[in-house]
Amino acid sequence: MSRFQRWLLKTARTIHVYLTLFGLTLILFFAVTGFMLNHTEWFLPSDARLEAQTRRETRTLPLDKMPGGKMPAPSEDRDEATGDEKLAVVEALRKEFGISGEMSSFLFTKDDDNRPQIKVEFKRAGGEAVATIDAETARTEVVSVYQGWAVLLTDLHRGNRGNMSNEVKRTGMVWSFVIDGTCVMLLVISATGLIMWWSLKSRGKKGAVLFVLGTLLTVGVYYWFVP
Repeated sequence: MSRFQRWLLKTARTIHVYLTLFGLTLILFFAVTGFMLNHTEWFLPSDARLEAQTRRETRTLPLDKMPGGKMPAPSEDRDEATGDEKLAVVEALRKEFGISGEMSSFLFTKDDDNRPQIKVEFKRAGGEAVATIDAETARTEVVSVYQGWAVLLTDLHRGNRGNMSNEVKRTGMVWSFVIDGTCVMLLVISATGLIMWWSLKSRGKKGAVLFVLGTLLTVGVYYWFVP
């Protein structure tokens, strides 16, 4: 074995061992939550449980915290609120109702009596909240749904619930970076593991056979059994 090969094996072994230990919690987390996502019928709540976990609160938002001392409302010149108006409403909702999560939508609507309303939606891992505000009186109803620990964990696994639109991610940008980092870490662990396997004196013939069989089995199951 050449000096370079010895150095490569030593480096791969060191990186493999310590990176595995460093990321073991995340690896186990994504393994467990991946299993949960594959069996959502076992873990995710039914509609009846979701209804039981729904909370409704009603109170009036303080108008003195709003720009101009009143709630924003649509007019002939505009059909959406300004950034300052949105910020004031969102901050008031967070303070009065303890809402967490990221704002996903802010819309002007009307109720059944044609009165102007504001509808604000918030989304977070494991739950969401919808605030409906009377634009004239600032009377507000907030409907919050906590979907349970299983949804919380699987949301953390997916990061954005598999959404491919521009919708706000439920878990935020920082957790998205954690997911990306875990993917890179798994790739490095796999690569260093292959280097260690390749260094075996017998070239790991049994390991090579198992690797080929596993790959062929995976491709075969996909080709013949996945609709």
